[in-house]
Amino acid sequence: MSTKSIWKQTNRIVLFWDYQDHAQMRAFVKAVDHFLALKKFSHALVVVSVPKELDKKNLPPHFLIYYNSPADYSMFGKLKDVQLEAELHKNYDLLIWNGSLQTKFFPLLQQTKIRRRLLLNAEHPHFDLQIASAQTEAAAQLQYIHLTLEKIAQ
Repeated sequence: MSTKSIWKQTNRIVLFWDYQDHAQMRAFVKAVDHFLALKKFSHALVVVSVPKELDKKNLPPHFLIYYNSPADYSMFGKLKDVQLEAELHKNYDLLIWNGSLQTKFFPLLQQTKIRRRLLLNAEHPHFDLQIASAQTEAAAQLQYIHLTLEKIAQ
């Protein structure tokens, strides 16, 4: 049995976050950059769930972030974004989910090979780890997740 922490074993990561407002999104983009700089991941996928009526062109651009809305799915529930669809066929070490489980994106991730799934501030049987955090800002939440995963040895 390895004694390396989950954090140290994570090389490929998926972050899923819900959009709240523009200020939260700007802070989230900054927090993601800092979080990803803590460890040089070989691959990172960041998906932000946004409302259908929101114009994604007004959101802060970022080369790692996919803004995903209900409008990004066909009538039959198929993802229209070919590039994001290709990302979902890759293997990942860790998923960090902070958002609604009622999104159309959630079932897609059930088909993606992910070694560990972490859910923040909620409970669901499809997640291996469920962490509660009193923090409300993305930077503080990500810092808390980082420190917690450093302490959990696998």
